[in-house]
Amino acid sequence: MVGELKVERHDPKDGALLSYIVLVLVSFFYIFSNAAYSSPIPVVRVMVEREKKGIDIDGFDLVLEDAMATPVGVHLKSTTFYSSRVLLDKKAKISLECSLGGKIKGHSLNKNYRFNNALHVSSMGGFIRVGKNQYRDDLYVYSFNGDCIVVNHVDLEKYVAGLLDSEMSSSWSLQTLMAQAVAARTYAIYQMQEASTTHFKGLRPPFDLDSSVKDQVYEGAQRERYKATQAVRGTRGMILSYQGKPIKAFYHSTCGGQTETPDRVWGMHLPYFKSVTCGFCNSSPRFNWVYTATLSEIETRLKNMKLIGGSLKSFKIVDRNNLGRASHVELLTSLGKIILKATKIRDALGSINVKSTDFEVKEEGFNIFGRASKLHFIGHGSGHAVGMCQWGAKVMGDKGRDFREILSHYYPSVELTRIY
Repeated sequence: MVGELKVERHDPKDGALLSYIVLVLVSFFYIFSNAAYSSPIPVVRVMVEREKKGIDIDGFDLVLEDAMATPVGVHLKSTTFYSSRVLLDKKAKISLECSLGGKIKGHSLNKNYRFNNALHVSSMGGFIRVGKNQYRDDLYVYSFNGDCIVVNHVDLEKYVAGLLDSEMSSSWSLQTLMAQAVAARTYAIYQMQEASTTHFKGLRPPFDLDSSVKDQVYEGAQRERYKATQAVRGTRGMILSYQGKPIKAFYHSTCGGQTETPDRVWGMHLPYFKSVTCGFCNSSPRFNWVYTATLSEIETRLKNMKLIGGSLKSFKIVDRNNLGRASHVELLTSLGKIILKATKIRDALGSINVKSTDFEVKEEGFNIFGRASKLHFIGHGSGHAVGMCQWGAKVMGDKGRDFREILSHYYPSVELTRIY
């Protein structure tokens, strides 16, 4: 997970018309603000939806065509608002089921169309809706590993503007948002390069990033905010680099006082990460936290993740790293003792509950056999603590530090580079 914080959501409540007007205004802002730049902006591929059976796609004046653009490929153009259902058939091929809601020149609404390759969806109206989210530019629908997936091919700058208010509140200072924009852009560029060499079951995935906390939370065009677009424009093309290459710019909600390094968290050695004292995130609502659960609840969660068998009898931390964070936990079960990484425990119990590995455990309600009925996890900070502390960056921005100072504090061994 990269950005584990959603500080504040600004869900639109003023109706679809107002939302559309805002999106159009932001579109004009993009057109004119980027007119002075001639360098091409990379296109990032973001997986925005994944379902087993099918996905609904809506829009205004949609164009749907075979992505291979073969001479005999299907090409459908709607003249009004249009809705379609994309399905996977029994042979895992993409098929299209047209729904009521618009007319398609020369084609029956009741006919099904089959695509041997990916389905390319674009909109002459500017936006395409998948579920509750609207997206800019183009969508591609693929059959991948037994699922129907939708991938947004989008201008990298638009992508960053669309994720800022999901990863960090756009009400925060402009300098803090600019620091977040650089980190998010850097992470995307890194993942784009990684994806070019990644294979899954012999296939190269048709996307660079996931739109969830697995990478960066991206909810499309309706999450764009004017202040966020200012932050993106003010840092256009800027990334963090080490020895001339983009870094994997991790960030998190609240470090709790000291940032971590990837080798201690995941066993991943990245030489450009250093543990630094934060000293700015004390005001975070996640700086201190408590999570309480019964032993049976914890047992169920661990079994669901296939981490233990038998019944859970006791739970204790057996070692910590030099920052005091839990490294390994010993579980005593009816089948014997098991030693697990604290990160595995956090994954099993949920990062919303156990917000970091900087915790201690207190038992409560012992029975006659010495088995506790409840466990209290008492911890500090939220997230993996690697890279930029978002709440620390907020306070630094509030104190007048600019985005360069914020980035150099949390990524001290890297350079700020403009790549386009």
